[in-house]
Amino acid sequence: MTVRPPTLRGRHRKARGMTLLEIMISLAVLSMMVVSVYSSFSGTLRGMEAAEEIQLRHSIVRNGIARMTSEISMAYLSFNRPLDDQRHYTFFEGRDSFEKDDLSFSAFAHMRVRRDSNESDQSIIQYFLQQDPKDASRTHLYRRESRRLTGDRPEDMHQFFPAYVLIEDVKAFDVKYWDNRRIEWVDEWATMRLDMQPDRLPQRVKIRVGIQDTDGKLIYFTAQTVLKMQERIDLAKGV
Repeated sequence: MTVRPPTLRGRHRKARGMTLLEIMISLAVLSMMVVSVYSSFSGTLRGMEAAEEIQLRHSIVRNGIARMTSEISMAYLSFNRPLDDQRHYTFFEGRDSFEKDDLSFSAFAHMRVRRDSNESDQSIIQYFLQQDPKDASRTHLYRRESRRLTGDRPEDMHQFFPAYVLIEDVKAFDVKYWDNRRIEWVDEWATMRLDMQPDRLPQRVKIRVGIQDTDGKLIYFTAQTVLKMQERIDLAKGV
């Protein structure tokens, strides 16, 4: 029996590659796989960026609150002033305005960084909410410091000392004061008024700061601090 060798046409039929339709189907499947992988990776990356932005935002708020609690804990009052001077060089005044409170107090909180500068470790510090001067839709928590005791009233300090943003985009700033005599939290504190809390500090201060999250909801951060120097300084005592 004689075996005939395959013809040239038969060899071409067996060695034939993919058709154009098969190539197009393969490319379509590959494209869908690439798009699926890219969408998954892109969504994960956006989620990571959003989480990182939220964490950074919350970290800034916590750092600002930590600074406030540290400075408030160093608040103090003093009897010492010139006999003929009626100004209050040391005071603690917290004014209530729903969730837009403001607080001014004297403290041993200022750090001198320049030699022979007209500054002291004793200063007046203020915290308050105010609109951004360039964008009225934004409200920030500001900090003002006198860098020395001047005897100026809290409402007049803006004329002499600048204020800086402590925490951006704050919607609420609420402060409560623990009155050890009444055994309750109170909304206001004023050491310069005889009908309030003359010449005494609150034992504790509670701060609540509200910011808006990406969904438009308010998130509150709360902290408390203890005022350590409850007794007024009197250098003439015992003389």
